[in-house]
Order: sequence, then C-alpha cells, then structure tokens
Amino acid sequence: MPTFDPYDALIPVFLETQAPNRVSQIGTAVFVELHGEPFLYTAAHVTDDRKIGQLLVPTSHGLEPIDGYMAFIDLPPEVRRSDDDADIAYFRLSSEFATDLCHHFKPLPQARCELIKSSMELTVCSASGYPASKSGKTADGAHRSEIFSFRGVAAQQHVYDSLGLSPDFNIVIHFSKKRAVDPETFEKYPTPSLKGVSGGGIFAWPKGEELSDDWNLPKLIGLMHSFREKDGLIIGSTLLPVITAVQLGRMKRFGGVQ
Repeated sequence: MPTFDPYDALIPVFLETQAPNRVSQIGTAVFVELHGEPFLYTAAHVTDDRKIGQLLVPTSHGLEPIDGYMAFIDLPPEVRRSDDDADIAYFRLSSEFATDLCHHFKPLPQARCELIKSSMELTVCSASGYPASKSGKTADGAHRSEIFSFRGVAAQQHVYDSLGLSPDFNIVIHFSKKRAVDPETFEKYPTPSLKGVSGGGIFAWPKGEELSDDWNLPKLIGLMHSFREKDGLIIGSTLLPVITAVQLGRMKRFGGVQ
C-alpha cells in the first residue's frame, strides 16, 4: 500500500458571517476519494451553519466557499441536531474545486477507508481534526489552523447501552483531557478543546499497534461529532450512514455536479 499521511486529507472548515462581520474556524472535514469521485465528509451540525453564513475551506486561491452538491440527514422539526446520533453530512465536490483543494491537501484513498461491522471490534482509535482554539491569523492576515489528534481506548457495550447508541452505527472512545499524556514521553500533556474537531476523522489502530506513531497503519472508520468532556467520551458515527447517504445522492446524480 502506498505511503499516505491521513493528516493530508483533513481540512479546517471556516464560517464567514456578515453580522458580525468575521471569519472563524468551526469544524473539520475529511477529503476522500470514493469510486474516483471527490468528497468532503463532515458533521451535519457543521453544515447547518450555512443558514447563517458561508462555509469556507483553504484552496489554491485562499479561503473559498465549498463548491459542490451538499447532502445531510434531515431531522423532524421537533428533534434537535444535538440529539442526532448520526450527525453526518457530505459534499460531492466539483472536479475543478477538488483540484484547487489539492494545492494544500490530498484526498484519502478509498483503500484507507473501512466499513466496520461493529465498534466492538475496535481497540484504540484517534479522533483527528482542527481545534478551533488553535486557529488564528498570521502576520500578513491569512487564516491558519493547527491539526491535532486525540487517542483513546474504544468503549465497550455497556457504555453504548448507557448512551442509547448502537456500536453498529456509532463509535465511542474514552478520552479524558485531565489524564491525557504525550504519546512519546507518557508525561501529562495539556490538550486543546475538541471544539472545531467536529467532522474530523476517526481512525482505528490495528491490534498490536495501539501505541504506534506510524500513520500508514490506521484506517478511517468514522467521523467525530461530539465530546462529552464530563464523561470523558468522544462520540462519532461509522462510515456506513455516510456511504448510504452518498448512494442516495448518486441516484440524484449529485444535482448535476461534475
């Protein structure tokens, strides 16, 4: 398998609003190639912010609005997005826009993605993305952000039961900010808030390689959407609902996007 750094496929998502007039980083997306077509996978609560502004990502021309067909799992009016167990969305990017993205990023090959049967087969996972607290501006006024990974042990069935979630469709990872350590020195390490990591990738480390730092090993198995800091739990969805949504979009020819 060719060497590929999955960090190259993680993209910070910014929101541009008019009132107030500002640009701020709000989430993360995963740049993926699926059946030869370019996609951005992210969380639905990130795309929900299109109601109040434009979603922007870094391209060869600077921060630009995402160009493509967008789809998400809609909810009944009485259900809040915070109660959405799936919380997934995607963009089927236009070919031209995907080319512009490749100035800074590389799409994750399909071979580096895996549809798992159950989260019960997982051992250790990393949730990776761009914490909003690490974003800012450079001296010349350009927007920047910094990538970060949060690694933890996969939860067991009783945790899913307590949350009312299914390991067939969800992924739960134990992660305590207070007990976080540097993976190389195992000394206490202050981690940033996970705000802004929503929509980022969840990568599974192979059994026997749980403490490895070789990013050629893990595969993308899901998308992170929430962090229960009090309980020390990172929660996300497997790729199954995303792929299902993509198949529905393909039936609609992605709104004619080429």
